[in-house]
Amino acid sequence: MVVDRILDWTRGGSPLGRQLRRAVVGLSQWSMRPGGLHRALLVERSLRRQLVDELARALYWQPMFAAQCEQTGASFRLEICPDSKLPPVVHCRLRLGEGVRLSARTTFSGARNAPAPAPITIGDHTYVGHRVVIRAGLSLSIGKHCYFASNVFLSGDPGHPLDAAARRTEPAPREDLGTIEIGDDVWIAEGAAVLGNVRIGDGAVVAARAVVTKDVPPRALVAGAPAKVIRILDAPERQKGRTNTAVRLGPAGA
Repeated sequence: MVVDRILDWTRGGSPLGRQLRRAVVGLSQWSMRPGGLHRALLVERSLRRQLVDELARALYWQPMFAAQCEQTGASFRLEICPDSKLPPVVHCRLRLGEGVRLSARTTFSGARNAPAPAPITIGDHTYVGHRVVIRAGLSLSIGKHCYFASNVFLSGDPGHPLDAAARRTEPAPREDLGTIEIGDDVWIAEGAAVLGNVRIGDGAVVAARAVVTKDVPPRALVAGAPAKVIRILDAPERQKGRTNTAVRLGPAGA
């Protein structure tokens, strides 16, 4: 760059060289102070980008994604991102309920060694955040009104056999594939993993970074790796006046 070359020329120890260097550095860091015009331009740019993105979502990306699904319910919304606009759907049968909100950074796949493309079902009014990986073994179902934070990992497929030689060429054995069932009103916090043959009961909460490998009772709060029950959550009418648990849950959204 021109500025870098000028700076190289002024690296000498002479007074003139030092003055030139200060002047060049000052010019390279100068910019106009923001004013009313810049604020108006910022609002215009934001509105224009939102309009363009919304039209692209409604007319292009969401219909293409829906074409990969067996079913998409009414009021489904695909939330496109600058770096991802079309979630992959590979070797599975995807069914989405009404009012589902889904980040375009989500990945859907099924085990290669399953007897048929595995069904993946997401219930009504469930939210799936950014960079969530949903990988079915034999089947995977998610209930209604669930919340999945960013970086959640669900897998009923171990992916590879344990034997090193078989791992070079073969997928996980069929007998190792599992079924994941997640009930209604479940919250899985940021970075948690659900692995294997697992059932999570209605109203349960999985804390951030927890690793779930066994069934979770309804309305249980679980945390840790492997996840353990911290306590059973009270019914809503009994929670009045209580403070929140000290277990770090992480955000429900993206």
